[in-house]
Amino acid sequence: MPDRDARLDVIVRFHDIAQLPALDRCIFSLVGQEYRPLHIHLAVQRFTANMIEQTRERLQPLLEIDGEIGLTLLNWPHAEPSDGRSALANLGFEAAQGRYLAFLDYDDTSYPEAHRLLIGRLRAGPAAVAFGGICWKIMDRDSGFPYAVAKQCPFKGSRLRDLFVGNFCPIHSFVIDRTRIPRQFMFFDPLLTRAEDYDFLLRICSQYESDFSLVGTIIGDYCIKTDGTNTINTEWRPSPDGSAAWVEAEAFLEQRRRMTPVSTSVQRLLGLPPRSNLTIRDLLDAPECA
Repeated sequence: MPDRDARLDVIVRFHDIAQLPALDRCIFSLVGQEYRPLHIHLAVQRFTANMIEQTRERLQPLLEIDGEIGLTLLNWPHAEPSDGRSALANLGFEAAQGRYLAFLDYDDTSYPEAHRLLIGRLRAGPAAVAFGGICWKIMDRDSGFPYAVAKQCPFKGSRLRDLFVGNFCPIHSFVIDRTRIPRQFMFFDPLLTRAEDYDFLLRICSQYESDFSLVGTIIGDYCIKTDGTNTINTEWRPSPDGSAAWVEAEAFLEQRRRMTPVSTSVQRLLGLPPRSNLTIRDLLDAPECA
């Protein structure tokens, strides 16, 4: 169908009914996207029927701004895993039908031009995934009302090798062309509760071409809350349990680098003489080509 050849599916993960105001901002930023056709897959974690209805009612006025935007609400009902962020992403992967796929977590926002620009890069060349830049928006929560107090651009990197070293591409910084990646690659590891999106990027970017030409163009905001409730490591530290989860994730990611081969086509794009069984770690440990 022509619609599927152009459609963008955006997976939004949402786990806490008390955060509906943040979800409002997220969905509003999607309604304001310049790209069409667009369909939202809102994946929620263990919501009751009443919570699902409450969420639908809350979002309905936003969706009425543009009746062409579709919404599918997906519920993960199972008790395990207790942290279902990867399971929610996988619900979205299974439901996606369009050619293009993106993510936006409930407390972040994308600029109106974001998806139009990234899909433009995918259409202009052979890349399977295209990246843009993301800023931090520092959000204070005095008196329970969140407001922006500063903006920073801390993500440092500009190319594939930088991504192999460490993640500078948050989950809403990229769009995927699903026709260029086999279905078996399209999942988040269900055991990961930190850096699950980075693990996904290591797996696909080691095999298929990626486009970093727009990483200097800011296309969205990552909202950093000063109450320490983000799951990434910042100066507003998460709980000790959260820090321990990051240590485990880093060990897992290093194993991923050591075990994941880099395809010969990606090696050529990096200017390397093709070599069989070259892993991401092998590539990083070798001297760069002049």
